[in-house]
Amino acid sequence: MIGPRVPVLYLDIDGTVRWSVDELGHYVGGPEDVHVYPEVPNLLYRYRAAGWRIVGVSNQGGVAKGRVTWERVQAAMAETQRQCGGLFDSIAACPHHPDAIDPADRACWCRKPRPGLVIEAALAMAQRHPGETYPPALGLMVGDRPEDEGCAEAAGLQFMPASQWRAGRHDL
Repeated sequence: MIGPRVPVLYLDIDGTVRWSVDELGHYVGGPEDVHVYPEVPNLLYRYRAAGWRIVGVSNQGGVAKGRVTWERVQAAMAETQRQCGGLFDSIAACPHHPDAIDPADRACWCRKPRPGLVIEAALAMAQRHPGETYPPALGLMVGDRPEDEGCAEAAGLQFMPASQWRAGRHDL
C-alpha cells in the first residue's frame, strides 16, 4: 500500500532564502553572514501549515575550491535553519565544484543542475517518515539561478523564480 502523498517545497538557499553575494558583496562564509529575507519565515510557515515538507538544496562549491570549510558551511546552514524558525525538514548542500582543488571533487551527482540533492533529500525524508511518498508532480523548486531551474526540470518538479515566490505569487 502506498502511503500519503506529500508535497515538498525545495528551496535554493543563497539568493532565495538568505542574502547572497549580491546583497553581501561576498559569499556566505559562516553563520555571521546569514541574513534571511524577512518574508521567508512566514512563507515557510504557510507551506508547513498546508502540509508541505520543506527542504533546502544548495551548491556550496567554496568547499571544493578551498574558500570555506565544510564545518563553516554547516554552521551557516544551522543559522539559516534557526532564522527560519526550524521549519526546514532538512538542508542538503553540495560541496563539489568543477574548479575544485582535488580532481575527485570536480564531478558529482549532487551539484545543481543535477537532481542529486533533491533525490537525496526525498530518500532521507522517506526514511524519517515511513510510508510517505513525494511525487515530483506535487513538488515545487524555488531558486534564483539557471541551475536551480535546470535541477527542477531534471527532477520533474515545477519551478518558480525566487523573486516571485518571495512576493507571494504562488498558490497553496
